[in-house]
Amino acid sequence: MDNGDYLKYIREHPVVNTFLTTYDNFTMFPADLTNQEIVLLVTLPLIALYAVVRLIYQNFLKRK
Repeated sequence: MDNGDYLKYIREHPVVNTFLTTYDNFTMFPADLTNQEIVLLVTLPLIALYAVVRLIYQNFLKRK
């Protein structure tokens, strides 16, 4: 079929599984965060949390 070329390729190029914990400089963000980015990362989840709490209050706790 492929005259053994695939097996030859596999022998010449082994698969290397590298876990993320082996990287020394692995960070969640690529660089230092600016003030605007910090404000967004704090403000947007707070707005989303407020919206979820308000929806729960209106739909489940404030039934007429």
